Amino acid sequence: MSSKKFRNIKNGNIYDVIREDVINCTNANDGEVMVLYKSENYPDKIFVREKSEFYIKFTEI
Repeated sequence: MSSKKFRNIKNGNIYDVIREDVINCTNANDGEVMVLYKSENYPDKIFVREKSEFYIKFTEI
């Protein structure tokens, strides 16, 4: 999967999406699809967010 760049609507920071098909296996959210992404400002940190929420809070650039 190729990397896509997104801007956080709230703070303007740029993020690279690593994967958009990560499956949450936590009991309460089992099977939920997550987005795995990293910040250009903090390349050593990796983040995960619910896919539905990600596309509300970020816009592709």
